[in-house]
Amino acid sequence: MTSLLFSVCLLLFFYRLDSLSLFDADEPAYAEAAREMLISGDWITPHFNFQPRFDKPILFYWLIALAYKGFGIGEYAARFWSAVFATGLTLSIYRFGRQLLGQRGACIAALAFATNVGTVALARAAVTDMTLAFCMTWVFFSFFDVYLATDKTRERLLFVGYLAMAFAVLTKGPIGLLLPGLIIGLFLVIRRKARATLSMLRLLPGIGLFAVIALPWYVLVLQENGWAFAQEFFVQHHLNRYLGVVSSHVGSPLYFLPVVVLGFLPWSAALPNAFGRLWTIRSRLRAELTGRQELMLFLWLWCGVVVLFFSLSRTKLPSYIFPAVPALALLAGAAGEAVLDERQQEGRWARVGDWFMGGMVCLLVPILLLLPSIVDRIRLREAPDIPPFDFGFAPYVLAVLFLVGLTFAIAARRRGQGDMAATAMAGTMILSIVLAVHQVAPAVQESMQKSLRDIALMARQELRSVDLVVTYDLNAPSLVFYSERPVAIIRKGEEAEFQRLAVTHERLFIVAKAAAETRLRKIPDIFPLDRRGGYVLYSSRYHP
Repeated sequence: MTSLLFSVCLLLFFYRLDSLSLFDADEPAYAEAAREMLISGDWITPHFNFQPRFDKPILFYWLIALAYKGFGIGEYAARFWSAVFATGLTLSIYRFGRQLLGQRGACIAALAFATNVGTVALARAAVTDMTLAFCMTWVFFSFFDVYLATDKTRERLLFVGYLAMAFAVLTKGPIGLLLPGLIIGLFLVIRRKARATLSMLRLLPGIGLFAVIALPWYVLVLQENGWAFAQEFFVQHHLNRYLGVVSSHVGSPLYFLPVVVLGFLPWSAALPNAFGRLWTIRSRLRAELTGRQELMLFLWLWCGVVVLFFSLSRTKLPSYIFPAVPALALLAGAAGEAVLDERQQEGRWARVGDWFMGGMVCLLVPILLLLPSIVDRIRLREAPDIPPFDFGFAPYVLAVLFLVGLTFAIAARRRGQGDMAATAMAGTMILSIVLAVHQVAPAVQESMQKSLRDIALMARQELRSVDLVVTYDLNAPSLVFYSERPVAIIRKGEEAEFQRLAVTHERLFIVAKAAAETRLRKIPDIFPLDRRGGYVLYSSRYHP
């Protein structure tokens, strides 16, 4: 079974991993910061566009830089560790689930994690979310293994948990400590085992190990950058991001409900059944429970705290709740691993799941059939200058796949063929994801990223060291990564900066969205050079 899961991971996470260029804005920002780390030799303060970048801690930059040394600088190396950690998480979920869910439930859980859209998207992206999820998941796995242990043979796993927590803090900051603390603490309070368990958690040596791993970089970066690091990292990118809206990423308190339902499709249809298992023991949460029942409570707390915590945040992005996906996958595995004496109780909740999946099929198939029209209307309203998306027949093939595959899964489960239902769901998702990698993602790149990459490559080949690339009212880190040179950023209302930069450089190579061209025409001493898929290229006049 491990070999099968590993093969699925290779296909979903590594296949054609470098076939697409890096997507703005996050991927090229991380990739470029790691490249500049190699150039500068500064492994303490991350830099992007040759300026300090304090958005995230250091670990992910270190990992990409090491991948560059092994594979060379490029898309594959930048995304390599996300794919590795996604593979590690899939196999870890199988290993952990096998103890309490059995081999069948563990296999369903691992497939549910590997074959949902959210996992695949982040496994193939040079962003920190998969690394954080891997570290945080191992904190929870280590704790729960020790919590259920009847002897001290598993106490060494505690130190794996403390090590994983330190790496989580080096990946994403204080959230790597705060969320595990909240979830584990709440679980122990509900189970009335806080005092007894705390003595077993070896807090003093664990905190010592955590501090030795996590704190040195924070001390060194503070010594190098002082208040500038504290202000931008802790205040701007943590406190202000939680209490205020950053980069217009806003949403309602129910923002993450469709993220869970759609991002975890089709396995989200198993969640009502998993909730039914928790509902049956709701009156005994502080009494004696079996190991499986304690796991159900722990998994729901894991999901609930993560989703609630980020639902209260003013700034929201779909990837924020990804640390809850391993728990969702295990809940799907628990729902799939039916216990004989519970089947009668589960019937109602299982039927709710069937109706839920049927409803999603009825909603998703028409959306896929109308997808080219829907996307084109959005494009014309939001970004009319970019080229149309050429999806070919992919949306229609996807509609047929979902209709046939998920309908078959519902019918198989209704006949009591749970293995066949899980196989149909996993197979449907694997085929759909491979098709999306081949057809959908390249179409998105062709319309949204290809022009910027072409412009960056042109700048890298044609410009001299005395020339300067300038972006106007445009956030495009990919220009920095692919041009391999600093980029000056001029925002709307700062047009006077063009004249200042023209004095100190022989030529300005100006990139902006086509919508900004009206304003560019009013700027003296620059002229249009090219227009590519929603972007315009202007140049100042050459002067030696």
